[in-house]
Amino acid sequence: MTLPKPVSASHGYGYSEGRPHRQSPDGAFLDTGPFGITVVEKGRGRVYVLRPGAAQPEGALQVEPGHEQDIWRAQATPHGVLLLLVINYRQTALLHFALDGTLLGSIPEQDDEDDEAADDLTWGGAGMCVLDADRALLFVQDKTLLVSLPGLQVIETLVGEWPHFVSVAPAGPYRWWVGPEDSDALFLLTAEPGQPLRLDASNRPVSPGAPLMHVGYKTPAIHWTEHTSAPLTVSSPVAETWRAVLRNDGTACEAVRIRVSGVLIGARVVDVSVRYRGQPLPMVEEQRVNVVGVTAGLEGGATAELEVTFKPRSEGSGPLTITVEPCSWQSKGKEWQWQTQEESRALAATGHPASAQFLLTVE
Repeated sequence: MTLPKPVSASHGYGYSEGRPHRQSPDGAFLDTGPFGITVVEKGRGRVYVLRPGAAQPEGALQVEPGHEQDIWRAQATPHGVLLLLVINYRQTALLHFALDGTLLGSIPEQDDEDDEAADDLTWGGAGMCVLDADRALLFVQDKTLLVSLPGLQVIETLVGEWPHFVSVAPAGPYRWWVGPEDSDALFLLTAEPGQPLRLDASNRPVSPGAPLMHVGYKTPAIHWTEHTSAPLTVSSPVAETWRAVLRNDGTACEAVRIRVSGVLIGARVVDVSVRYRGQPLPMVEEQRVNVVGVTAGLEGGATAELEVTFKPRSEGSGPLTITVEPCSWQSKGKEWQWQTQEESRALAATGHPASAQFLLTVE
């Protein structure tokens, strides 16, 4: 197909500071939505919009290319294209461009003088979804923002915990699959006009077939053999327990790290206790919304039982994620302490983790 000449567009989140753009072609990322297909070439700074049924793109933008550590996603809107930039894995910007290069709206706003408030609003971008001609969703690490189109005014702030980048795929009229990339844990998002948004934990819509080729694992690989992603309700004063069995299908790991994460934990709506292989596992708080415990490693082919118990303290509802990571101790170099040179070690994930996400309601 014939590609249109890109129109220059500026967003204010670049690196060049007046110098010529440095292009590092790295392939294209395609996304689809109700208003067309977008093609993003982050390394060249180009975004194309192909409308439904069209023979060639309606238009293209040329912005400053992104770096290797940046994440770019784009979705078409009736007015142009919505562009999500996650810069250096942290700073987040949501930008709405017309295809003539005009900036229609941004989050944070370009003239926002309160940088700290803007960072609190959008820190840790995790994905986006164009719902219809008037609304879009921005997923960030500890919330979901419902914004207006075209101006990107925040209409509503919704509870949600999105620790990993999410993908969005159409599931029918006013419905989308939402879930972490490379994960079986999914939510079904329903956004009917005039109705409140609804997120329901759901099973994967298709069952993967047998692998075309299996060459074995050279690293630890944790998978669930028994678990559920069904919503869990805890009614005070009775505690409820989520149970699962996991297996290491790869090589042996030196340690296992278990993380339970969700806004209900950060808000202290529930207390969490964990039993691993029948033994209580001490859990420590991490980054407000996580509790983490570390235990002994798991041999290749071995299985282990996991029990996570939720004891209610208040009321609320929100997504919850349970992750089991194979880890190893890695050297951080040598440090001088009290005249002695000691080796400093840190725990690092070294293989494939198992992750389950479900809706937890406390009443």
